[in-house]
Amino acid sequence: MKHSIATVVPARLGSKRVKVKNLRMLNGKPLIEYILNTLKQTEYLNNIYINSESDYFKKIARRYNVKFYKRDPKLATSQSLIDDYIYDFIKKVNPEYLAVVNPTSPFITSKELDNAWLYFNNNNYDTLLSCEKIQTHCFIKGKPINFNIRGKHPRSQDIEPVRALNFAVTIWNSKSYVNNYEKNAYGVYTGNLGFYDIEGMGSIDIDYEDDFMLAEFISRHIASGKKYSAEYSDVISDLIENNIDTRT
Repeated sequence: MKHSIATVVPARLGSKRVKVKNLRMLNGKPLIEYILNTLKQTEYLNNIYINSESDYFKKIARRYNVKFYKRDPKLATSQSLIDDYIYDFIKKVNPEYLAVVNPTSPFITSKELDNAWLYFNNNNYDTLLSCEKIQTHCFIKGKPINFNIRGKHPRSQDIEPVRALNFAVTIWNSKSYVNNYEKNAYGVYTGNLGFYDIEGMGSIDIDYEDDFMLAEFISRHIASGKKYSAEYSDVISDLIENNIDTRT
């Protein structure tokens, strides 16, 4: 069954933490172009809208032959909330489902995005939130949240992982979103929630200057086509040469 899916790439011109982040060059290309290229390779999420208050992004939309949705400037300030501009878009465009894919996740793959849609659709979620699975010992306000400190220190592989949202991709049932927003004045966490784990480079989210520096090195390495191979200290050359398994 074919569904009506709109995919929004949100792109405010302003950014407090990194100046004009979405149009800053990353290894020779504006950041936003990475996700546009990736989305155009997907099977399900290629009905693409750039959602922005700025006509600068209208030029990018034309360059990539995607749609442009002019966001009300009141919904594009540093104080604006995602719930409100998503509601505005759904009410105007009226898609059956809405995916929001952030340009700050330049290394997510088309396969990961298509799999996110399939996971959402096959499980009848109202909301799918992408996240990074963090399997280590976590505290909040000085209290452990996924292990017990009244006993021996547990191995990290034995504890319950914490899932930190990265918003690389979020998918909603539009009708559920609108109903919840109009009833409760919020929409992001609507109805039956699902969580989609993204691992490795796909989970990298660019929010700060240091993130941009890291992404620049990663992008250059990917573009070089070189394969990464592990190297070891010469003090264990006998272990490596004899292929001795040290995992216990």
